[in-house]
Amino acid sequence: MPVASTPLRCLAPLALSLACATAAAQAPAATDLARLDGFALGLEAAGRFSGVVLVAHDGQVVFEKAYGLRDETGEAPLRADDRLNLASAGKMFTSVAILQQVAAGRITLDSHVGEVLEDYPNRAFADTVTVRQLLTHTAGAGDVDELFGAAHAAERARLRSAADIIALHGRRAPQFAPGTQQKYGNYGYVVLGRMVEVLSGQDFESYVRAHVLAPAGMTRTGFVDCDDPAPDLAAGYAEVEGRRVRNCATLPARGFAAGGQVAPASDLLRFVQALVDGRLLPLPLFRQATTPQHEFMGLGFFATGYGPGVPERDFRWGHGGSADGICTDVRTYPHTGETVIVLSNKDAPACFAVSNLLHAQWKNAP
Repeated sequence: MPVASTPLRCLAPLALSLACATAAAQAPAATDLARLDGFALGLEAAGRFSGVVLVAHDGQVVFEKAYGLRDETGEAPLRADDRLNLASAGKMFTSVAILQQVAAGRITLDSHVGEVLEDYPNRAFADTVTVRQLLTHTAGAGDVDELFGAAHAAERARLRSAADIIALHGRRAPQFAPGTQQKYGNYGYVVLGRMVEVLSGQDFESYVRAHVLAPAGMTRTGFVDCDDPAPDLAAGYAEVEGRRVRNCATLPARGFAAGGQVAPASDLLRFVQALVDGRLLPLPLFRQATTPQHEFMGLGFFATGYGPGVPERDFRWGHGGSADGICTDVRTYPHTGETVIVLSNKDAPACFAVSNLLHAQWKNAP
């Protein structure tokens, strides 16, 4: 059943925002939410899902519930206000941080990496790759495989900052001519994070705390070590050599510019609301960021469910993520007013099926 929660209401200044522009749209029916609940319960019973599901309409929570266990080796149930790893959904914080530099006039979307990182090792990369291309995964930046997998524990231990990672990978040229292809990866966001540090004079964590999380009221979101014993942190697991072990054995030890921060679902709703009411970015820039720029990407946000024959109601923006013992989906449907947030400490893809269900139920509706 839906769980009551403190609503985040549209205020008068939000009249220009996407959230309040949909104020006339009808909220999800109780039967739709009951089906969503039943679907998540079925996945939980099958051992495929544990996590938190939050649905809001025009910023007001209409459903919030936790499923499964906080730690699969224990008995404590997850709670709706527990914190879970965001995986790549945390890239949205990096996107906001670099777009704030654009809004402040320090750079433009078409500034090259080398204009900020003047000592970037590979000049072909530095002099051709733009901020826009990094945000849309069209830079040919590649990935950082050394941060993932049980075999890379030693590399993870020494790659603790954006500067460390760039020192390792900064000599490689783009994988393809920037702007000619799209290939999703993590390294481009490490470069963006380092650019934020140079432009702001702050380390990345401090900048995000002060300029993204604090203005949004996200008091329980942040960067924590994977093995932090805090009782409100959900634990994820991975399969290593036939054994179930904490996913700390295969993932970066701490969140960084490509993701991995921790948050409760309610804080992510605050993040969405801070974006749509203009507290984090000027509204014109925010709308540009959540409009398709190339295929499924806006400027650092997924912007998808659009195109010929696709109903307007299916357009959404946000970001998902997955890794060992993590599955995350944050999406907002501006034409109908829903924000759907699903955070899981189980492997993908079950969380995506949960977040899809509400709008999938309406596919054949008049």
